[in-house]
Amino acid sequence: MPNRIQALDIPSEEQGTLASLARLTDPTLNELDSALREVTPTLLREDLIAQLRRNPALAAVSDLESIVGTLISIAGTASSVGIDTSEVIEAAIQTIKSDDVIDLSDEDAEILKKRLISLEKQTPIALIAKASELLKASERVFQSVKLISDLRPICLGEDASVGGAVIVHQLAIRSTRNGRRESTYFAMDSLDIKELNEAVAAAVKQDRALRELAACSKLPVISPPVE
Repeated sequence: MPNRIQALDIPSEEQGTLASLARLTDPTLNELDSALREVTPTLLREDLIAQLRRNPALAAVSDLESIVGTLISIAGTASSVGIDTSEVIEAAIQTIKSDDVIDLSDEDAEILKKRLISLEKQTPIALIAKASELLKASERVFQSVKLISDLRPICLGEDASVGGAVIVHQLAIRSTRNGRRESTYFAMDSLDIKELNEAVAAAVKQDRALRELAACSKLPVISPPVE
């Protein structure tokens, strides 16, 4: 039996974003639709929005980033659950109407539904959403990293005189697990740092090699480039 979404948990600010999409003028909506067709897919949200902002007709859309983010979120939800985006859209609209956070008339709801279905057909949106889902298809998803290095004295004897020192590095990796943020800490010595650096350097080389392979196959790489 196929999966179905009965309801969605949509924050009030995202509900406002969806409602604003229903109130865009037809010319602006057409420009957004056209711009999404021409955009180069990327996981860098800033770059994606910058591409869309090059269209003068979209300069006045203050919540453009939120609108695009919602489109990607809808496509990602549909992909992860394995259903059509129209079902997610229907569930989203029903949630907005039942929550009564914003005023969405039946007429606006129908306009919103048609507009979302139309925009969700754009290939870049689907590519970005599925790429994001692939990156999150692990128990933990990397968020950020921080490395702190200390010189710690070694005290000996009853007078606690300093007999030497040791360099201690602490690697802090922040990640998300089942939607929750967590931090993991690792104590490392200088040789560990060297090994970590070599592993990262090797990964950078592999990244470049894979990009060259993709280029030969004429496949666009959505992942941001390694500088």
